[in-house]
Amino acid sequence: MPETTGTVRCVRVGDDFGFTTIAEQPSNTPELFILWWSGVTTPAEPPVHQRIIQSDWVALLRQALSSNAGVTITHENNSAIVFNVQLGA
Repeated sequence: MPETTGTVRCVRVGDDFGFTTIAEQPSNTPELFILWWSGVTTPAEPPVHQRIIQSDWVALLRQALSSNAGVTITHENNSAIVFNVQLGA
């Protein structure tokens, strides 16, 4: 699976969605990623373990945003839907 590495520019979380923007390195091009979007990428009522994973993703992204640390996002080819978030490059 492809990975995108860069710095977090934005984390947005609502009742039924989570998005992040990563400035891809080395080009510094912003890329928007979908952490979850109820009814589109996840069921309207996802299992508890999935919510815990999503919460962990948000915590990692917020930590990276506040410390300007790099992150690596794993996603499908030509897709903005996130499968994994890693703090550090």
